[in-house]
Amino acid sequence: MTSRFRRPRLLVLSAAALLLLIAFAGTVRAADPPAGAAITGPCTLTATSTGRSGEQLDTLTGPGTSDPNNPFDVDPKGSVAWAGTGPAITSGTYQLTIYGLPIWSGDVNNTEGKTSADGVLDLGDVLPIDVAGVVEVGGSISGTGGSCSGSAWIRLGGDPLTSIPGMVGIGAGILGLVGVLSAVPGRHPFRGLLFGLVLGLGGGILAVVFGVVPIGALSPLVALGGGGVIGLVLGFLPIGGSA
Repeated sequence: MTSRFRRPRLLVLSAAALLLLIAFAGTVRAADPPAGAAITGPCTLTATSTGRSGEQLDTLTGPGTSDPNNPFDVDPKGSVAWAGTGPAITSGTYQLTIYGLPIWSGDVNNTEGKTSADGVLDLGDVLPIDVAGVVEVGGSISGTGGSCSGSAWIRLGGDPLTSIPGMVGIGAGILGLVGVLSAVPGRHPFRGLLFGLVLGLGGGILAVVFGVVPIGALSPLVALGGGGVIGLVLGFLPIGGSA
């Protein structure tokens, strides 16, 4: 009886250690240089982020190099003061997106033909839930007179453990881990695959919210696929009898 469950116990300890590494790997960071935004078109952008208590957090300039290893730090409950220049777009639309999902959009009404604009964006007004992690934000403006588009990596500060994505990641990680380990005794590859996908989802979310892995176009697929493969392989291991 003891030998039958010795290896699953080791798997539990190993998985717990991995989750702890994910949780603490992104907590210590050196001072970063100003962040950059990649811009396509005749536009420029500068931005300064401010925390919820009024303290300045970071600056961003564009055109520049958008680097996930040097993201623009913002407070989800703070604000971003921005200023930009570009062509005289008299009418059109603008929008900001996170992972392809629009978070802020509107119409351009520039009858005076101005080539510069500025403002302050309160992030609490555009982020419906408390989120944390490193994500790529895209932006565009187009209409009569020209167009510009760009992207920048943003690090959303806050407590990952109490954010909604963090809690979802922890729940999915625990559920997936328990399900994968239950598939080991007795060979249950399909159960392992199913819960492996859940484990991959949870691990991917935790990696993002703790800033270990910035979310890009393929990150969710890699996390899901990796977890599924792990669960499938463990489900084929000849450990124990039937379950």
